[in-house]
Amino acid sequence: MHNNWFFMFHFCPSRRLSLSLVLLPLFLAGCEKAIDVEIPLGEPLLVVDGRIEPGAPPVVLLSRSQNYFDPVDASILSTLYDGGGEVRITVDGEATALEEVCTADLGETELLIASELLGVPIEVLMLSNVCAYTSFGLVGEIGKTYELEAVLDGDTAVSVSKLNPPVPLDSLWFEVPGTFDSLGFIHALFDDPDSLGNAYRWSAGRQGVDPGLLYPTPSTSEDALFNGLLFEFNVFRPITDDDFADDADPNEIGFYRWGDTVTVRWDHIDRGAFEAIRSMEEQIQSQGNPFANPSDVATNISGGLGFWVAYSPFIDTVVCVP
Repeated sequence: MHNNWFFMFHFCPSRRLSLSLVLLPLFLAGCEKAIDVEIPLGEPLLVVDGRIEPGAPPVVLLSRSQNYFDPVDASILSTLYDGGGEVRITVDGEATALEEVCTADLGETELLIASELLGVPIEVLMLSNVCAYTSFGLVGEIGKTYELEAVLDGDTAVSVSKLNPPVPLDSLWFEVPGTFDSLGFIHALFDDPDSLGNAYRWSAGRQGVDPGLLYPTPSTSEDALFNGLLFEFNVFRPITDDDFADDADPNEIGFYRWGDTVTVRWDHIDRGAFEAIRSMEEQIQSQGNPFANPSDVATNISGGLGFWVAYSPFIDTVVCVP
């Protein structure tokens, strides 16, 4: 009897389907099990976010890493950057202690300066007490190497970054590809120095439209494939929240259009900064993809997380015209 039943099940599609439908709920019910995964809390690490560029003072923010499911929004800025640390920068063997400056102690004019240095809207700074570290007696100088040491609540983080000479873009222009009417990309041409290991970061912003200079993803590149060559490339427009507004045209996402005036910034950065920023952007691009290779975000900070970057910019403007 058993062999006959198997014979009929194997060769009769209708019976096979009926039997499967009958057994499926039983199978699912038998395998159902409540799983409660408890994710362990991570140890808070010292996070450094600092930069220096030619002719400008260093700006350093210190904070602590957050657990994966902790909320991150403007309301927690005051608790993240509440000060109490010590930061020193050493150049040519001479150490300079940076001064702690908190936005709660600044007037409106000083807040405007702080907004430009930090890259944070002044409205956010007026609502939050953000403490940063700087020294107006120390400014970036091309060719110098800047060693950073940061201490917060007994934890110490160190890093180093070299301020390379700026590499100019020989030309910039707007170009509409194919039959895209008035939408296009910004193209650039530059002569890469004949020394392997140069790295760059691109940012851009539409004047009167974007809140400032924005980074596309990815924003970094290296000269492994074009060392010492005249190299041409094009860049799409960084995506903003306005691209997803109810009245936004989805066909314009990533494109510049006729009439845009765009400020472009092309930074020459050192290798350590490039590798750290590239690692962060690779994680952003994966967008939580379960099939992406698992990896930790790289950092050029020893004893903590984050970035310490010496930026050497070339800045120009592109008018998007036919």
